[in-house]
Amino acid sequence: MTKDNKVVLRNKKGDLKKLVMLMNKQNKRFWPPFFPLLNMLDLVLTPEELNLLLRMRTDLYSYEQAFAVSAMGKENFNAIFESLRAKGFIGTKHETDQEQYTLHPFIVGWLEAIVPYMIGKPEEKEFARRYMSFFKAIQKNNFFPARNIMNIMTKFASVSNQSVGSVPESKDAKGKSKIIIDEKIVAPDSRIYPTSTINDIIMEYGSKSIIGQFKACMCRKVTENVGDPCRFKMKDDVACMIFGDPAKQYIKYGHARQISKEEAFDIIQKARDLGAVHSVFHEKDDTKLPQVALCNCCWDCCGQFRLYNMGALPLRYSCFYVAKIAEVSKCNGCGLCEKFCPTAAIKVVEKKVELDTRKCIGCGQCVHQCVRSVTELVESKRTVFLPMLKKSEIRITT
Repeated sequence: MTKDNKVVLRNKKGDLKKLVMLMNKQNKRFWPPFFPLLNMLDLVLTPEELNLLLRMRTDLYSYEQAFAVSAMGKENFNAIFESLRAKGFIGTKHETDQEQYTLHPFIVGWLEAIVPYMIGKPEEKEFARRYMSFFKAIQKNNFFPARNIMNIMTKFASVSNQSVGSVPESKDAKGKSKIIIDEKIVAPDSRIYPTSTINDIIMEYGSKSIIGQFKACMCRKVTENVGDPCRFKMKDDVACMIFGDPAKQYIKYGHARQISKEEAFDIIQKARDLGAVHSVFHEKDDTKLPQVALCNCCWDCCGQFRLYNMGALPLRYSCFYVAKIAEVSKCNGCGLCEKFCPTAAIKVVEKKVELDTRKCIGCGQCVHQCVRSVTELVESKRTVFLPMLKKSEIRITT
């Protein structure tokens, strides 16, 4: 709502800030309470809904306990509680025989639900506009000394943002890269790939639990709704995935659909061909805890890669591979490796490829896109820190 060209919130600004800080406590990913973020929340929350979230805080409740703390009548509570679950603010835990409920973090949690929830609603594009305004607000911190402070905070964080898994590949008879899908996930040297590689995760959850695919990639849908569609032409048929018990709530409310492991492998292959980097999100952003989601995004759409390439955020990843130039003499300077690299770690200079392994996160796109086998992936478990780009290095300006 606007009045005299000024935004008027329907909720109290202080209460919205409190909610942001509570959601930040649910994992290790900090979202600054800038006004555009408050404006996003205000668009989709009624005062009664916000009041219930502030009463529940970050505690874990049974349904009866949540009702008791709400101070509402039963009918009103049921309607508001169900609305908050459908919008992704309240998540479900299955740690006991009884379902329990708690406040979701921003990612993985609220945003994965609210973007599909908004599809087809009158406020859908306005929500996207406010979302991108938040990105631009973060980008304004790209100056000295704020840039240095952000770099230090990210570099010495207690955990990495997430882990990047690579799908093992081979070449078929025509020299085209293909994903190896094998029950044992055996590498060419007969060693078992780490459990954090994509095929292992799909095999585990596809066999023992459930896999859900989101109705829409939240990042891609938002950029599409502000008139900036994916430059790699990725669509919702290769949207991100959610694993295990957390998937049940997204499936229940129509934000995701349940898929088989075979469907998941097909989606990964298609996404990879289009330029996707497969980033794995862990519970509470702690790579020592179970995986909860798989991002199938290119560097143009993915929220984190987009912020990095806008010069808005530094990044820190747990990685399992590093690219290596195998035979530089085979390079014809086509530039596909450079086009698809999410961190600009690889470049073509005078028609020959050059690689900066310090910036390589081992996603494998340079290997996958190259038909001449110029590069290869080598196992290398490590943490990669990518400082915030200077303004002269920015790749995304919109």
